[in-house]
Formats: sequence, C-alpha cells, structure tokens
Amino acid sequence: MLIDQSALHSFIGYFILGLLVCGVVVLLLIYIRRVITAILDSAETLYASISKRPLFVHFYLFKRKLNIEQIRILENHFTFYNRLDAKYKRYFRHRVATFIKKKNFQGKEGFVITEEVKVLVSATAVMLTFGFRKYLIDYVKFILVYPTKYFSQINKTYHKGEYNAQLETLVLSWDNFQEGFRIEDDKLNLGIHEFAHAIHYSSIKQEDINSIIFVDTFNELREELAVNRHLKNELVSSNLIRSYALTNDAELLAVVIETFIEAPQAFLGLFPEVYGKLRQMLNFDFNGY
Repeated sequence: MLIDQSALHSFIGYFILGLLVCGVVVLLLIYIRRVITAILDSAETLYASISKRPLFVHFYLFKRKLNIEQIRILENHFTFYNRLDAKYKRYFRHRVATFIKKKNFQGKEGFVITEEVKVLVSATAVMLTFGFRKYLIDYVKFILVYPTKYFSQINKTYHKGEYNAQLETLVLSWDNFQEGFRIEDDKLNLGIHEFAHAIHYSSIKQEDINSIIFVDTFNELREELAVNRHLKNELVSSNLIRSYALTNDAELLAVVIETFIEAPQAFLGLFPEVYGKLRQMLNFDFNGY
C-alpha cells in the first residue's frame, strides 16, 4: 500500500501546528492564572491590612462526609460544633473528615485508636483553625496517643503531651485530653494547648494570609505585654491566666489561647484588648465568642 507523501507531510504539519497552538494556549492559561492569582493576592493583602481578616475562609468543590457514628461523637462531646449553624456544621464535618484522612494516628503503649479518638482530636484542631482558610496545620504529620502520661526519654520526665516540630509530631495522653473537655471552663485543655503550639510553629513557617495575621498579631500582643508591665502583672494576678504562661513566648501563646477558648466571656470582661487580639489571631467570629 502506497502512502501519499504529500498527505503525510500535511498531516505532520497540522499535527505540529496543533501542538504549538495547544502549547501557546497552555502557556496563556498559566499566565492568566498567575495574573489573576497576583491580583487576588494583592486585593486580599489590602483587605487584610484594613480588616485583619482574609477575604474568604470556606470554599470547597467537594465536601467530605463523616459517618453517622462520627457525627454522633461530635454531637455528644463537642460543644463548639453544636453551637454552629447548619451550614457551618457541614463545613466543620468536612474539615474533620479531611483532617482524619490526612494525619497519621498511632496508639502507644497498647492504646487503641478508636473513632472517638480520631474525631475528637481532629475536631480540636479544626476548631482552632476554623477561622483559617488553610486549616490542616501542615507541620503536624503524626499524632501519637498514649493512654496516660508517659516517660520522655529526651528530658527524663513524665509528660501529658507535647509538640515536636522537628518530627512534625503531636503527642497526647488520652486521659488528660479527655479531662480537658470534661470541665469546659477551667482554662486547662491539653488538646488546645498542644495544637496551639503546632499552629504557632506552622504560622511562622508559612506565608498564607491567616498565618501572617496570626504571627503579626501575636507579636503585637507580646510587645504590648513587654512594654506594659502593669497589664502583664494584672493578667497573672487575675488568676485568669496561670503563671505557666510566663515561662516563654510559646507557652504564653498556648495558655492565652486555652483561656480564650474555655473562658471567652471572662476574658472579654477583664481584658478586652487582649481578648480582641486573640479573636483577631484566630479569626474567631462564632457563637460564644
């Protein structure tokens, strides 16, 4: 069978032309996307500089779902979730389901990771980042759960929990985690405390708008407390903030976030300016806050 050489050459020519056109279109789309992204970033930066908030938080093409058992765990044990309206409950469930899927949960010393463990630990993280667009706390890859306090081979002491940034690992003791939610207004919550450390570290490392607002606002608060010794002394003497907060800046952040989440109205009544900083850091505009 003879091949028409002129037809073959025409086909090859059109094929190459088609590839070139496709390449140009792809490059044009990439350029347009970059231009649009740059415009949106500039608009959001301007908006955030005025409002101290991102342009938007929730946008999902597809939302993951929790099963009936997981939803009941939230409904029975997580007050923050129950205060949300129906729309935000759907967003919250999607984020919890995504967090569970993305993180590696491991039980230690014979502890078994159950659905309750995964849901409540994930819900704690999602609660703290519910005002963030980027909410997964990227510098937490592994979540280790002990049945009770455990002995650390690093500093030879017993721990209830910790966050190890180098290993991207958050460690919790389950009995102490549960105790944090059993009494919801005592300003002591292991899960909130350790995830606050992880959010702090992740925000320093990242450049999304929520991370920038979080770090900048905390720096403002830290500097205010350094200059205003009277305010700092009042915080400690009020018994609203436990003295452990004075250990270092990282512990100050974790403790004030614990207090903000567990005793918002008391915090607002006694220290409205500090409360406002925390509300801004977390972009918290939810029922009860």
